[in-house]
Amino acid sequence: MAPGKVYLVGAGPGHPELLTLKAAALIQSGDVIVYDRLVQEEVVAISKPSAERIYMGKAPGRHESRQEEIHALLARKSLEGKLVVRLKGGDPFLFGRGGEEAEYLAAHGIPFEVVPGVSSALAAPESAGIAVTHRDIASSVAIVTGHESKRETSRMDWEALSRIDTVVFLMAVNSTGRIAKELIARGRSPETPAAMIQMAYWQGERVICGTLASIAGDVERAGIEPPATLVIGEAVKLREKLAASQRDLYRGGGARMPSLPGPGPDQLLRLAIGGLGTQTLRLGLLAGVFDHLEEWQTASSVAKSLNLNTRAVTELLDCLRAQGLVEAGPEGYRNLELASRYLVDRSPQSLKATLLYYTSLGSASGALCRYALDGRQPGSPMLNHGIYEASCENLAQFNVPFVIDHLDLSRRSPVLIAGWGCGKYHEAVTARWPHLTVDARNPFAGERNGYGAPALPSGPFRAILLSGVLASCHRGEVQRVLQSAAAALRSDGMLALQDAFLPDSEVPAEVTMLETLGRHVTRGGCAAWSIERLRDTLTPLGLGAMETHSLPAASLLVIARRRVGSETQTPKPIKSGS
Repeated sequence: MAPGKVYLVGAGPGHPELLTLKAAALIQSGDVIVYDRLVQEEVVAISKPSAERIYMGKAPGRHESRQEEIHALLARKSLEGKLVVRLKGGDPFLFGRGGEEAEYLAAHGIPFEVVPGVSSALAAPESAGIAVTHRDIASSVAIVTGHESKRETSRMDWEALSRIDTVVFLMAVNSTGRIAKELIARGRSPETPAAMIQMAYWQGERVICGTLASIAGDVERAGIEPPATLVIGEAVKLREKLAASQRDLYRGGGARMPSLPGPGPDQLLRLAIGGLGTQTLRLGLLAGVFDHLEEWQTASSVAKSLNLNTRAVTELLDCLRAQGLVEAGPEGYRNLELASRYLVDRSPQSLKATLLYYTSLGSASGALCRYALDGRQPGSPMLNHGIYEASCENLAQFNVPFVIDHLDLSRRSPVLIAGWGCGKYHEAVTARWPHLTVDARNPFAGERNGYGAPALPSGPFRAILLSGVLASCHRGEVQRVLQSAAAALRSDGMLALQDAFLPDSEVPAEVTMLETLGRHVTRGGCAAWSIERLRDTLTPLGLGAMETHSLPAASLLVIARRRVGSETQTPKPIKSGS
């Protein structure tokens, strides 16, 4: 059999619309897609349905031996006669170990080609409104690895770097302090502007600005995590002018991407069998399988720890491997990074409670049929209430850092936080703005039989944050909550809502539509709310200038401000079924 070919492809900064044309064409035609942790799922999603997708990510400080495995995998798949696409974040030859992979392939006679990509060294500053070169202030730029900065003996020429106009450090979150110390010691002014950009062009992008003297502390206090890019130099000041650039990149879960293929036989079969996959994930969560796989474990040891059947656990682990959640090797099974981040109890980003609720909806086929016949009437009994409330709290807490990053409450005292995650919101708000007076409460908790919108305090407040209103209200109650919030705002007040609103002019995210349907089937509750409907409701209440921000896990943040000189109008009657 003639060998196939390996393409070392740069996936750019992460967003699928920022791929090169050749990169997109190769992903769509590849037989095998090997990708790492810096490649977004939306990029991998444009591959053909029959493509074999293999995750080989290496989290910082973990899976040190993976590079040799990657080399062997690329060679093996190529020798099977397949077109192999090795996707790497940014550009494959810029701190991506693409050079090592190319060396290995060349040494073993494997045909290969390198396809360049847009590096985050340039894309991250651009995303933050920073031009790394500028005719007036920056005529030189250096790109440096932050990993080298942590070593006591390294090839880093700090003397030379201190004289470069703009210095960009990749992978420098944990070495920011050392970098600043070395540059200042070589004569760079402590007042030199500096910025750290986390997850550029991704959900959860954050930009922290400071000076060379303060940036390490600023990054630590903000809780910045990799991937992130550090930029040092006078060019950072350009952010004040250029940050207003409007980005037109798709951020929904719908189907705007023209390159996405329609559902073929493989996708339809996966859709049909998906219910069993859902229950496989649910069993893994309920049994605590992922909590046992932070290190290598054999199937028999997992089965023994959980008092389960070894043969059944082996099958379960193999299914979870096929779903891209665990990996297998000579030593047994181990979580992949995404499982460790979202499925393990002790992870600060755990979504376990929300996933347990969502997977419980997969067994409601009988209730779905009944709902299709006669609908669920107001006052229907609430099902799985404890699981449901845990899901609401979990999802709200997950989104707290992303919401806080979009808000400026520095001059908004007093603040009311009402809804799910209020405790964590209170903690985050008072940590960032300790001078604020904050009232945090959850009027939606607990079973509420009958009707009557949850009560909010009368205020007045300069800012009100509502979290998870749609998940908690019966029909007709959302509008009453919004009226109550508007009445409690001062004349210069701001209202922020974090919820699963449907976006304007886009196909809504599949998870939003299915969760709403599942909630109606099993619990009743209010109808779905679009951004357009929210705008039509808030305008008569004197709230306008709406901003909408996409959040992870199919949520949106909507910010509306009281219009100067506006007065709350008498609201329109609430329509039946709202």
